[in-house]
This record gives sequence, C-alpha cells and structure tokens, in this order.
Amino acid sequence: MIAVIINGAATALGAMLGVILKKGVPEHVSKAVFSAIGLCLAVMAIQGAVQTENILLMVLSIAIGVAVGTILSIEDRMQSFGLWLRNRMKAGGDSNFVEAFVTLSVMQVVGAMAILGPIQAALLGDTTLLYLKSTIDGISAFIFGALYGAGAVPVGVVIIIYELAVYAAASLLSPLMTPDVIRELSAVGNVMILAIALNMMGLTKLKVADYTLGMVIPIIYYNLIVLF
Repeated sequence: MIAVIINGAATALGAMLGVILKKGVPEHVSKAVFSAIGLCLAVMAIQGAVQTENILLMVLSIAIGVAVGTILSIEDRMQSFGLWLRNRMKAGGDSNFVEAFVTLSVMQVVGAMAILGPIQAALLGDTTLLYLKSTIDGISAFIFGALYGAGAVPVGVVIIIYELAVYAAASLLSPLMTPDVIRELSAVGNVMILAIALNMMGLTKLKVADYTLGMVIPIIYYNLIVLF
C-alpha cells in the first residue's frame, strides 16, 4: 500500500516541480517540445499495440469501450471534475488546467502497470513494478507540469485512489489476469496512449477518457466467452 502512495506522490511532486521550473520558457519552445514528446509517445504506443495476437478483439474492445464511454460521458464528467478542481485550487485563470488533468489522468491509469503493480504488491509483496511506474509517472508529470501547469498536480490523488481500489480487489482480479489478458489489455491501453499522442500533436481532438472501459473487454473475453 505504501508503494501505491509513493506512486501518487511521485506524480504530484513531479508535476509541482514542472510547474515551478516552467517560468521563463518561451511558449513556442514549450509547444515544440510537447509535440516532440507526443511523437515519441506515439512510437511507444504503436510498439505496444502491435504486440496483440487478436486484432479483432482489440478493435472490438476499443469500439465497445468508446460506445459505452460516450453514452456515459466519461470524459465530460472528468472535464467537469477538472473544472471543479480548478475552482477549488483557485486556478480559474489557467486555461490548460482541465486538459492537463484529464490527459495525464488517462495516460497514467490505462496501462497494464497500473493494474499489475497493485496486484503484485498485494498478493506477492513485490513492489518493483509500482516503483518503476512511479519513476515513469514522475517524469511524465514533470513534463506535463512544465508545459500545461497546475492541472497535472491533482493527478497524483487520482493515481492513489485508482491503484488502492485495484489493491483492495487484488484477490478477485489476480486469477483473471492470465498472460493472454495482460497482453491484450496492454495492447488496448496502448491504442489509447496513441490517441493521447495524436491529441498532443494537435492532429486530433479525441475524447480518450471515453475509451477506458475498453480495457474491461479482454478480461471478459478470456475469462468468460473463451471458456464457453
């Protein structure tokens, strides 16, 4: 459980450090760096997505996920929550606050590490994966804090709540996380990261949060449908 808290703290501290150090950086430089990061993120996401061995399942997962997510207005609800946070943090003049909060939240919870890390910590006492994720999350939060501002800071709380929920449910989730599930779940998550990268490069304006329920489909498929 301590490792989960450290993960959230790494994100919050990384974002705060980015916010502090961003002063004096020209806007055109920030945009150029941000686009470059988006490009690198796209390459990483493509490498992860092509690991799928069931592309039809990946397509169906994304399609079903975005359909349900759109009906439930997941991204709109996150946007509303981000606006509420912005007002509570007295950051009303920060036009990038909500975008930073929503984008970084999705980026740091859609990966397989956000699920497997808490499970390994709860069942095996192995916190290695969570500490690795903490390092990666801290770096990405620093970048978002420097480029987007204070909206990246409260993502640390989102990480803690999400991973504690997985940690608490570990005894139920662990038997379901077969190698096939992990592989396809990771592929679906990387498609979402690719969508984030495209948004970062200004090529699209996809509501990536609406896609997140697609990660449930591989779990259902391999643990229910395939068995019958």
